[in-house]
Amino acid sequence: MQDLLKKIIEMDEQARKVEQQAKSEKLKSEEEVEKLREQIYNDYIERAKARVEKNIGVEENRAKEYLKAYEERIDGAKKEMRDLYREKKDGWVDEIVRRSLA
Repeated sequence: MQDLLKKIIEMDEQARKVEQQAKSEKLKSEEEVEKLREQIYNDYIERAKARVEKNIGVEENRAKEYLKAYEERIDGAKKEMRDLYREKKDGWVDEIVRRSLA
């Protein structure tokens, strides 16, 4: 009977050790999962920041090209207006005077 009781106590102690190891491993696994989650999140954020920085550069270049094209169009329109003015100013003045006196 004493041996049986001793065996039961030993088995109980072993079961408690196994349970404690399982709890310890579960806690360790949860910590590893949390660290992995944080690492994945941080990696994602870093990649997103890099994409944003790249997109900012691309958009700045696109805006500069648009502005340059716009300025060229404006300069072209100004030149056309100046050329037209030089060519027709005398006729316009004569026409304005003629219409004013009529």
